[in-house]
Amino acid sequence: MVPVTTAPVADGAVAVRDGAIIAAGPADALAERFPDLPETDLGDVVLLPGLVDAHCHLEWSLTGGLVPGGAFTPWVAGLLDLRERMRAEDHRAAAALGALRCLEAGTTTVADSGPTGAGVGALSGTGLRGAVHVEVFGREEGAEAARRAADLATRLADLDREAGGRVGVGVSPHAPYTVGPGLWRALGERPDLAGRRWASHLAESPDERRLAVDGDGPLADLFRRMELAPGRWPGPSGGGPVARLAAGGALRRGLVAAHCVQLDPEDPALLADRGVAVAHCPTSNAYLRCGRAPLHELIAAGVAVGLGTDSPASGGLYDLRAEARACALVQAAAPGGPPSPEELLRMVTIGGARALGLEALVGSIEPGKRADLVVVRPAAGAEPGDPVLAALDPAASLEAALVDGEPLLWRGSPVRVDAGEVRARAREARARLC
Repeated sequence: MVPVTTAPVADGAVAVRDGAIIAAGPADALAERFPDLPETDLGDVVLLPGLVDAHCHLEWSLTGGLVPGGAFTPWVAGLLDLRERMRAEDHRAAAALGALRCLEAGTTTVADSGPTGAGVGALSGTGLRGAVHVEVFGREEGAEAARRAADLATRLADLDREAGGRVGVGVSPHAPYTVGPGLWRALGERPDLAGRRWASHLAESPDERRLAVDGDGPLADLFRRMELAPGRWPGPSGGGPVARLAAGGALRRGLVAAHCVQLDPEDPALLADRGVAVAHCPTSNAYLRCGRAPLHELIAAGVAVGLGTDSPASGGLYDLRAEARACALVQAAAPGGPPSPEELLRMVTIGGARALGLEALVGSIEPGKRADLVVVRPAAGAEPGDPVLAALDPAASLEAALVDGEPLLWRGSPVRVDAGEVRARAREARARLC
């Protein structure tokens, strides 16, 4: 057992009652303390806290391979084209497939961002914990911005009624270049929106930085071709997106900022001071040639950092163990070197939980937390050794995943949903996009 916040326990066990962890430690000792609890012997496995995906897009699960990687702005244009062709049922089919793939990869808490909110039904149906941030786009000001914010509040209240007890509904001003200061401010001024979970894309690409600083470049050209005006944020001369959002009062405690690759040297401290967390998405950043995020600087500044899988549109697999391995590769050339296996595991568990403000509930195996657990079976013939390395080994398999002590994946098969039906609907939807 790897509790994450304490040392691994050989022959470890977790005692669960009413969906909560009441004790963790050596199996023999727990059996003596709690003779009334039924025992399940999982054999030679690694028991971990459920993995926490700090940023993904369930509604883009059908788009893998349909939008070539490389330059950021042409990728954005291709994704927008796909979005225009997707129907409401396509979004629902995509979100359901994305949630299933998260579960099968051992993720039990998901921070989703999407244009329709289809992730609410997908996560609730699968049984996963999470937050679904509904994306907002627009450059409205004044009364029109206030009307847009009011409309969003009504829409999110409707989604609240669809969400189960494990899923929250949040707000995602998509990015500084797609949401202007007036609309962003109007969203934050409404108490029924301000108190929700917030997420955004921030400082992702060189194209975004060029637009923010100089007002030109590939993104500006794309907006011009679309006959739209990009979001423009006044700020310090030469300052990038983070400094400009700070000047506009848009950096708020609890905001989860995805990517944060193109940062100025002072940005990590600024993000930490404003209470902004970061979802690091190494696969997506590499796929879109955005650069290498200053991961060590963010952590040293005190920023809460979790890993995010983004989506198949940008090369992600909804597999946090794969994302952890990608993080090690990407950061290998960084001055601080790659994170250790223990640090990688922390980022996909307690680090992600802290980024989402859920560390009191999930992210580690501790009494009082919810019994969100995953079971990893080492590869056949694997040499005994470090359980953390065994857990991150690509040849290891996911045996089980539980949320609130409820098995959602057991012996590799989902429990609540019909995986064949989910995949069949997804194939039909994807066929319409190809």
